[in-house]
Amino acid sequence: MAQEFTLNGSIISRNSQGIEGVLVRSPQSVEKSVFTDSKGKFSLKMSSSDSVLLYVQYDTTRLIFSYKTDVRLNQMYLAPIRMDVQQLKTVDVNVNKVEPFELDKLKLNDIQNIPLGGVERFLVYTTAATSNNELTSNYNVRGGNYDENLVYVNGFQVYRPFLTRSGQQEGMSFVNSALVQDVSFSAGGFDARYGDKLSSVLDIKYKTPKKFGASAMASLLGVEAHVEQAVGSRFSYLMGARYRANGYLLNSLPAKGAYNPIFIDGQFLTNYALTENLDWQILGHFSSNDYRFAPQTERTDFGTVNEAYSFTIYYEGQEQTRFLTAMGGTSLKYRPSKRTNLDFFATAFRSVEREYFDILGQYFINELETDPSKEEFGDSIATLGIGGFLNHGRNKLNATIFNLYHDGSHTLKEKFTDEQNLNFYSHQLRWGVNGQFDQFQDKLSEWRYLDSAGYSLPQTNPYEVELFETIKGNLALQTFRATTYFQSNIQFSKNKKNVAVEVRKKIKIDGEKLAQTFSDTLLESASKLAISTGIRAGYTEINGEFFVTPRASVTYFPRFYMYSNGKVTRRDVRFRLASGLYYQPPFYREFRTFDGQLNTNVKSQKSLHVVASSEIFVNLWGRKSPFKLSSDLYYKYLWDVNPYEIDNVRTRYFAENNAVAYAYGLDINMGGQFVDGIESYFKMGVLRTKEDVLDDFYYDYFNAEGKKIVFGFTDDDVPVDSVKVEPGYIPRPTDQMFSFGALIQDQMPNYESFSVQMGMQFGSRLPYGPPDRSRYKDTLRMKSYFRVDIGFSYDFLYKKKNNKE
Repeated sequence: MAQEFTLNGSIISRNSQGIEGVLVRSPQSVEKSVFTDSKGKFSLKMSSSDSVLLYVQYDTTRLIFSYKTDVRLNQMYLAPIRMDVQQLKTVDVNVNKVEPFELDKLKLNDIQNIPLGGVERFLVYTTAATSNNELTSNYNVRGGNYDENLVYVNGFQVYRPFLTRSGQQEGMSFVNSALVQDVSFSAGGFDARYGDKLSSVLDIKYKTPKKFGASAMASLLGVEAHVEQAVGSRFSYLMGARYRANGYLLNSLPAKGAYNPIFIDGQFLTNYALTENLDWQILGHFSSNDYRFAPQTERTDFGTVNEAYSFTIYYEGQEQTRFLTAMGGTSLKYRPSKRTNLDFFATAFRSVEREYFDILGQYFINELETDPSKEEFGDSIATLGIGGFLNHGRNKLNATIFNLYHDGSHTLKEKFTDEQNLNFYSHQLRWGVNGQFDQFQDKLSEWRYLDSAGYSLPQTNPYEVELFETIKGNLALQTFRATTYFQSNIQFSKNKKNVAVEVRKKIKIDGEKLAQTFSDTLLESASKLAISTGIRAGYTEINGEFFVTPRASVTYFPRFYMYSNGKVTRRDVRFRLASGLYYQPPFYREFRTFDGQLNTNVKSQKSLHVVASSEIFVNLWGRKSPFKLSSDLYYKYLWDVNPYEIDNVRTRYFAENNAVAYAYGLDINMGGQFVDGIESYFKMGVLRTKEDVLDDFYYDYFNAEGKKIVFGFTDDDVPVDSVKVEPGYIPRPTDQMFSFGALIQDQMPNYESFSVQMGMQFGSRLPYGPPDRSRYKDTLRMKSYFRVDIGFSYDFLYKKKNNKE
């Protein structure tokens, strides 16, 4: 009985993956403590005993729980020589580890059950991302446009077609929701390891199959299917295919006609463990977006109850766009030691895009009868104006993008700094280097003719008929860009044992709320401070620009406590302050001017971020899982801004760095089990973003009476004086002061297999203006955006959870 033996075990997550870095201690152990390795395994030298008390600490800065198990080993005590290390059962740890240097990981429900399901739609419901168009996967973050967002899938940066004009043409997102395992997102203030964009990072990880699985989905709009399998212990694959035809949906739009959109895509991911420390991964994707539309009529009613009008257009012609995109990527992930990771990536992206259209339209503006007592109520009683237009386009774009990059990390130190194992210190270095080659061939042939009330616009020459807009170009852009980063992550934690805690809480006694003090002694309690400092550098060949952008963040986990479920426990709280410079080197569309030329002198758009955020977990209504309440207060100052206009989902840049801008606001998010056992989310955002185009101005003209002339309204239109006006700051195209989103899920009582999902979005009025490329005129406001989607589902394999499990 006085002999020693070695006790082996492993710590695994819910998906049976080993958890690295878990601290395991035992009073019966000869050793003080051990950490689990990269596969979650540990070994402890023990004194012989009938039972063993194990303390499993998932984050070395705070005690998540203690685990006690009897190791009695049954008949093995009768034959001590047979004390095999394989006899100890696995300890299953179901907790979430908070990583201060990683992006916030979102709690995923069944994405395909979400109304208008998809990862991007999930972001719009639950994070700072916003969208005002349900036909697109685009989203805006804190005053930025979609081009300012980074998207990664398994470490590969992904792209989308460049010529897309509207959500109808866009097709499906790159991300196949059936393949997704984890989604991480940052709305600003992210670390130096992530690339050079101004707004956000979306980092998606696809599944790593452990066994065979498959799914299929069919609807009136299309079909989807996926299959996954682990072949042996080394190889696994994941494949998905989608087909969608949105004709039924698009026929509900105001523009009536023959819609024939067909979107197809397929992708696969393979993983192969070459050795125990070397993994090889291949990602492939192909998509075909074929959009055809022959418009016929469109009608819009506007005005007031007393003055009602209709705007009706009759069309001829058709529109055809086709985008073929393909992407291939491969990676090698090498783990030479527990503390070192070396990842190597290579990707190739190819897009062949065609945009053909000839649309002839004739429009009528009619006055409607507003007297309900008349038989013609709601019908046209007078034609106030007529006109026509002809839009022609033959545009072709070929794009090729190659990437080679390396990411690495090494942990310099990870240890306790005192004999009592109370103070813990870790220091990790991260680095990376990226080389990218871009090649674009763009042929533009686009013009518009506009007839208004019998007059061709513009009317600059009485002897010529001029086109309203002409875009001609045969463009070629080829450039190389290189970036690198270096980041240092340091953690300090200070642990205390046998902490005496008092918590005051208001409770109801006989219907009256009274404050009561609860006391307890916690076995352990720790605080943690995490500091990240980093720097990025980059060079773009075509404009000769070199930049350096430092970034830093401080995250603090204090000791907070609460009274919950009859005891005093630790409350999870996090405060974070992040700041840094974020430069966005111009891509192809930022170089292209409105008239179809290239301005290769365009430099990076630049911004300074300051983000203060807090995150607190609260226990409400006796739920087992706590509610997460987070808030972000942010300010962004931008300079060398390249102004742009948004036409549906197409962003058209002025191709000049001639503006400064700012954005500030507050985001508040709350998620948890409002209905026991099922997650729901609420979010609210307040935003103000404006920009000042530095070299813009216009003139106000005054007549002889000193009145400001408004052409077409002022009786005396003869100017005798003028005043130069500099507009100053005006709203940016994404200036949406207030936004609200909710994803609410519920189950029918006593019939939990039947559930309902509701997604709700509200966005206040966005700015707009006439399509004349004068940014200072874009100060009108359109209607607020409000949308509710609801879905119902029935789970045939649902099993009611046992509260004891």
